[in-house]
Amino acid sequence: MTAGSGMRVLFVALGASRRRIVVEESAQVVADGGTAVVVVSRRAPWAKETFAPQVKVVELDRLEQRGVVAWLARALLFGAPRLLFRLVGHGPLRAPAHRAAGGYERRVAAPVHRRMFLPVYRRLWRDPRGRALRGELAATAPDLIVVSDPASMPDVARVMESRVTGVVSSPRIAFSLG
Repeated sequence: MTAGSGMRVLFVALGASRRRIVVEESAQVVADGGTAVVVVSRRAPWAKETFAPQVKVVELDRLEQRGVVAWLARALLFGAPRLLFRLVGHGPLRAPAHRAAGGYERRVAAPVHRRMFLPVYRRLWRDPRGRALRGELAATAPDLIVVSDPASMPDVARVMESRVTGVVSSPRIAFSLG
């Protein structure tokens, strides 16, 4: 895929199943003089990938969890216990407290946050994921949206379906075949 000079391309790669292709295509867009933004669900699966320096990578989960309610949940599940472990972990208790804090976050806080808080948050605040993706779409104002994997299709379809037609020209949508 090649993008002409000045073309703005938004890659939506929420499933992270086609990482190499997304990295190569986004680098090609930048090399052709365009701008590339890659929207990923989480950054962790992409840790071994190296994007071109001009490619902007946006983590949708982080955007989705902005706001007071999300901040409060993270403060209760992660912040307060972290502070408690820090207060207790002085002197000879430092290493055990550090290990206990890491274990608590991995085995208790993260699963509770992922399995309990996020589903409730998504149900109560209608489609925060779609809202975050719409916000990135508005900020990027792309000429082309590249749906990079099958996991991204429902979210892009929902966002494009909810847009008001006729107000702003809709970008073209493509599925990356690699």
